Amino acid sequence: MFITVAVIFIVLATFLLIMYNMYVDYVSRRESDLRMMVNQARNIISETEELLLNQSQIPFSKVLVLVLRHRILNALKKLKSDPHAKHIDEKIIEQQRLISEITRDYKEDLAFRPPENDAIAVSQLREIRRLRKIIYTEMRAGNPVDPVSCQKEDRRLQLLVLKVNISNLIQRTLDLKRMHQVGSCRQLVSKGLEVIKKSPIKDNWLDEKALTLTQILNDIDKEVKENNRREAEQNGMNEENKKELDELFGDKKKW
Repeated sequence: MFITVAVIFIVLATFLLIMYNMYVDYVSRRESDLRMMVNQARNIISETEELLLNQSQIPFSKVLVLVLRHRILNALKKLKSDPHAKHIDEKIIEQQRLISEITRDYKEDLAFRPPENDAIAVSQLREIRRLRKIIYTEMRAGNPVDPVSCQKEDRRLQLLVLKVNISNLIQRTLDLKRMHQVGSCRQLVSKGLEVIKKSPIKDNWLDEKALTLTQILNDIDKEVKENNRREAEQNGMNEENKKELDELFGDKKKW
């Protein structure tokens, strides 16, 4: 009888120990998942607010601003599960107010501002890539902004990438032309025209830049022809001078 009770006690203790370990493991995993979710939400908020602060770099549409604001709002709602987070409800209300104001009063300024140098161009392209990635991520996550509008915004950003590249290419082309590096200049111009020609998305700005590149190419051809003409004339003059010198100082013919 005593042995039976002892066995039952050991089995029960073992079972309770297993259950306790399972519970501890569950709590540990839940806390780890919570920390991961909180850190991810904080990173999303920080990244998105940084993008919104850099609106001077590239033109932001109303759709894009709303996507970013809703992204912050969703991240704030996830932070409500963090017992250490402070003033989350107030931040959520503030974000909702901003979304309402943007929906009602936001005035778009989508005019393209060409980058002043290579560093700014690289920065703009990096930011556009981040924005396009966010749009796709938010569409999959069920962001309430209209999906059709998001797709149109992605095409606008795609066109913006092309504009930044073409603008930078034209600046480099003009620099090469001033340095009379005709071969490299012609190669860049041809590349720019080919890129514009193959682009499925175009607008008046790109049409104007295509004309600009074509004019640069025509100027290069004129410059090359003029240089060739001058060189031919110079070679002709040198040959004529050589003949005159030969006549003056060459061996005299014996009669």
